[in-house]
Amino acid sequence: MLKIGPNTMHFIGYQRTGEEQEFCEDIAQTGPTVIALTGVSPDLRDMAIGIRVVKDVGEEKETANIDAVTVAYYPPKVYRNGTMTFEHDFKEAGKYAGIVTVSDDLGNQWVARFPFTVGVFTFMGYIEYILYGVAFTALCGFLWYMLGARRKKADPVATQLA
Repeated sequence: MLKIGPNTMHFIGYQRTGEEQEFCEDIAQTGPTVIALTGVSPDLRDMAIGIRVVKDVGEEKETANIDAVTVAYYPPKVYRNGTMTFEHDFKEAGKYAGIVTVSDDLGNQWVARFPFTVGVFTFMGYIEYILYGVAFTALCGFLWYMLGARRKKADPVATQLA
């Protein structure tokens, strides 16, 4: 979720190659990526939505020369269904930021910035797989322990000799 002024927007993306999984913060690999910005608040359906994707060099350097760090720009436009969708081919791995601009008919304008990574290993990106591994190991250990306890109950003679 992305808070933009008094409204809320949902950011989601998919890659055409690789895993068929959506992302919200970290894009697993470089390549063609489809990104959608959906207005959760009904007010956004009547507002112009635009986005600028920039290399994340820090907000100070970014504002000093925004055109030099811009990798994609889609000017504000009204989307009647409240969803802006675009595709961008990320050629380089690294840190990026999306700068979303929303404006209404009265001249009010709100801007929100959200960082994301492309093709960069992050611990949070692999936490799901790590948790699956830990759960599988714990399950195997528990089953091994229960099998050992069952053997001891089944063979009382071996237990007395030991």
